[in-house]
Amino acid sequence: MTDSTPPLNIAMFASAFHPSLGGVEEVCRQLALELQRQGHRIIILTNRWPRNLLEHENYQGLEIFRLPFRVPQECLKSKVSYLLTHRKIVRQMLDILRRRAVNVLHVQCVSANGYYAMIAKRRLGLPLIMTAHGELTMDASGLYQRSAFQNTVLRDLAQHADKLTACSRRTLDDVEKHVGIDFGGRRAIIYNGAPIEEFADAVPHVHRRPYVLCMGRLVPQKGFELLLDAFAAAGDIGFDLLIAGDGPLQKTLQDQIAMHGMGDRVFLLGRADRANVAALFAGAEMFVLPSVADEGLPLVCIEAMAAGRPVIAANVGGVPEYVLHEKTGLLFSRGDRGQLTAALQRLVADPDLRHRLGAAGQARAQLFRWPAIGRECIELYRSVMNRPRIAS
Repeated sequence: MTDSTPPLNIAMFASAFHPSLGGVEEVCRQLALELQRQGHRIIILTNRWPRNLLEHENYQGLEIFRLPFRVPQECLKSKVSYLLTHRKIVRQMLDILRRRAVNVLHVQCVSANGYYAMIAKRRLGLPLIMTAHGELTMDASGLYQRSAFQNTVLRDLAQHADKLTACSRRTLDDVEKHVGIDFGGRRAIIYNGAPIEEFADAVPHVHRRPYVLCMGRLVPQKGFELLLDAFAAAGDIGFDLLIAGDGPLQKTLQDQIAMHGMGDRVFLLGRADRANVAALFAGAEMFVLPSVADEGLPLVCIEAMAAGRPVIAANVGGVPEYVLHEKTGLLFSRGDRGQLTAALQRLVADPDLRHRLGAAGQARAQLFRWPAIGRECIELYRSVMNRPRIAS
């Protein structure tokens, strides 16, 4: 512990977690580990999907509970499954929370996890914090565009959570506008962090030519198709393009690479574990975030800056709160292939600019160290534990 106050028992309700890979999963993992390092006790509750995952597991010292967070969605099958199992799932969840003497709930990225966290808040009288991560626009399945029930869950949380936070100011503004509720003094911005130390001594990935790096789920919102078109338009600039990640667009992207005749210059690497992530950033000349939807805060932008790499990023969502145009990177308008092509050509042609932007980004990344962000979270938890609850 960093002070004389007693440790907290925190339940993090994560929309997804290990072995699922993604930005939110990684933020939850890193935050949970930091809270443990600061002397607090934390458990992870997440959806058991696929169903063959273990119900209970210890992963990197974190205790994970996976429950089938079924909800009464529109189709008949979902409603029947919910009616048959809901009470049992709730009993299991409440038993876990009681046995671990949990005294604060934290919802990370709202899906079915938010529905069950609200039940826990009401049944146990616990304070609850909700953190948004851009799920209104970045959910690959379009959850909030197709599910009336999920929008009801989000509004319920927005109405009754003790604090409403997000990884960027733009993200929180978007949620507030979407639900039509003034959050007032319940608002708080807690930025995502990055394990800066992972990038300090990373051994660079070895590739035959200098390379541009892009990383993320291969889904339409991430803008990989736009990036391939821009990279083709830039011509053979002497750099290759490496894309790390997997997802449903893999075949589409492979076909697009072949169509442009770039099979010897563009490489789809598949999923990258943490050691490979650090190595890929260390070896890259620059990083590109081509998203065509509003990101909350892409963790990869902070990681690129932590590795001292200049960032070319779409000016979407919370990105400009992290990537400063002409200071730590270059921003381009959403979906503008011409601007993205020009930014690639400019950085390739100017190694001094790459170095200047990368060094400034590395300095800025120090603002997002996990120890400081962990302390912000603990202060937030204690603030909601020491005041009257929001009526539910």
